Amino acid sequence: MIMLHIANWYPGPWDNVEGNFVRDQIALFREELPGDVVVVQVRPARGQWPRFERPVLDGGARGYILHAPVRPGSKPLEWLSTLLLVLVLLRERAWRFRALHFHIAYPLLIHSRFWRKLFRRPLVISEHWSAYHYKFHLPRGSRALKHMQRPFQQGDPVLAVSNALLQDIREFSERDDFSGFVLPNVVPLHGAAQSTREVPTLFAVNRWVAVKNPMPMLEGMHRAAESGIAFNLVVGGYGELIEDMKAFVAESALRDRTCFTGKMTKPEIATQLAASDGYLYSSDYETFSIACAEALGAGVPLIGPHIPAIAEYAGPQDRVEVAARTPEAWAKAIEEFIAMWIDGNWDRRVIAHRAQARFSPSGLRDSYRTTMEEIGVIGSHTLINDRPE
Repeated sequence: MIMLHIANWYPGPWDNVEGNFVRDQIALFREELPGDVVVVQVRPARGQWPRFERPVLDGGARGYILHAPVRPGSKPLEWLSTLLLVLVLLRERAWRFRALHFHIAYPLLIHSRFWRKLFRRPLVISEHWSAYHYKFHLPRGSRALKHMQRPFQQGDPVLAVSNALLQDIREFSERDDFSGFVLPNVVPLHGAAQSTREVPTLFAVNRWVAVKNPMPMLEGMHRAAESGIAFNLVVGGYGELIEDMKAFVAESALRDRTCFTGKMTKPEIATQLAASDGYLYSSDYETFSIACAEALGAGVPLIGPHIPAIAEYAGPQDRVEVAARTPEAWAKAIEEFIAMWIDGNWDRRVIAHRAQARFSPSGLRDSYRTTMEEIGVIGSHTLINDRPE
């Protein structure tokens, strides 16, 4: 075994969606380089006695889960996570592996300076979090911020899912002395389905929280509908804002043309993309957006504001950009998109082909191998078993 993958966020009996992008990325990396997976978590469980379990999770990952009455982000949680991690690394005989690959640094690496010499193996960090962009909402120069910067103070290489996120991590940590690499998320590639609809269907699916900022989008679509523009809207997902969204739609011009599906499975999303003509995104920020990349992989063009991470893979030929996060700008963008759809300006097969070239599994596996060679975890002569294509 070459790599020991260590995750803190991973799907399990507690939530089959939580951290699924981490699971998918690890699975693809393991196709290139042999490795084991452990999931090390201290899960807050208020009002309960501490309870330990060792489930077998997706992909054969070995779970080491401690349920304890601690608060998220608290010092007790951090120290319990460190103690549990060290015990797991000892049990797994971590020195057997060439490198320890941590997927998301916090909280497992918050105290790594105390234990890393014990195992004497290179550490690699993969990151997905948007929290670095907001500096965890901590004051610049504060003790709390310096505490959160610790995982990046040791010079370990960082693999981020976008250049935008990598730059965020450098600015957050106030360090530029670690090697940085970009390896995108694993993107489902469904291929393009031919559209035969007389009225275009627009689709959005998300966990609707504040950073997703959906209300200006809905208000703009209401204005577009009021002006006589024909379209149908499908909204998937869940979250703290979903009831506000439903209440707005019920009193708007979107009422008779909108369907809320609730939480959607992967197959359901794939089916809906095949039945959609445009994909909407309204976020203030994204580190990558698997949803947008998956839409392109189905040949579905995007409508949304400028977000650097999305602009890294979606050019002007793949999207209509919303000029500002205002209802007026959204209404104008919807009108522009529908006019292009009527004129037949979106070639779904070409859009899907571009996405396939950007996000092919073989390309991501090759990028991972090249990155591990550059870091020095493996040599260019390292042999592996035949890989699935």
